[in-house]
This record gives sequence, C-alpha cells and structure tokens, in this order.
Amino acid sequence: MSITYHLKFRNKLEQKPELTQLIHEYKNTVLLISNLYSTEYGYEGGKFQDEYLDVDLDNSSQISFDLLQKDADPQSWKKLLEEIIHKITNDVYPDEDYFFGFQGDIVYEIRENGIVKKNRIDKFI
Repeated sequence: MSITYHLKFRNKLEQKPELTQLIHEYKNTVLLISNLYSTEYGYEGGKFQDEYLDVDLDNSSQISFDLLQKDADPQSWKKLLEEIIHKITNDVYPDEDYFFGFQGDIVYEIRENGIVKKNRIDKFI
C-alpha cells in the first residue's frame, strides 16, 4: 500500500511555471511530487478536528505526494513535505483555498476564505 498525501484546491487551476520549477527543484528519492492535475468529481471527506468533512470539489485541481521510501526518517520527510506544501500554497497559489491531507482520511490543514486552520487533534508534525 502506498503512502500518499494530497493538496486539494477548491478550484480548477492552471499549472504555473513556478510550480513546475518547484517540482523540479524538490525532485528526490523520498517523495514523488505529481504535476497539478484536475478532477471532474473531486471530494474531501477526511477528518478535521472532531468531524468528518463533506466537501464537493467538482472541477478542482490537486497535487499528490507519494512517499517512495517507507523506511525514511519520518521527521525528515515530513519536514520536507511541509516545506513544499507551504511553498506551493504561500508562493505559487497564495490566494487559493485548499485542503492538505493523508489518503482522504485525515485533513491536516485547510485554507478557507484566506484563513489557514490547522488540525489540533491529528497533527502532521
């Protein structure tokens, strides 16, 4: 079973050159970063705080992050993933609302209407 994290946006986005450059800069043997891809029937139903979300993300975009080395140091790859996520959300797509989560089960961070909320119960790091 693969270990996959997702950065899901509320809207359908175009891949910016800055994202392509960032993916190239962070190319490594621990995390595989996908290009931005769109989905017609997106959904977010992961757990955030004490409740499960029920968010329709039709015609939205997302980026996947696959852990390639399951025996890699968790603190190192989680720190790397968090750094990449925040560069994408703060530098490349700073005005877009998003959900960052694990396999659709847990949502660690949300930005809605420009306000970032972190999951206090299920923490990423």
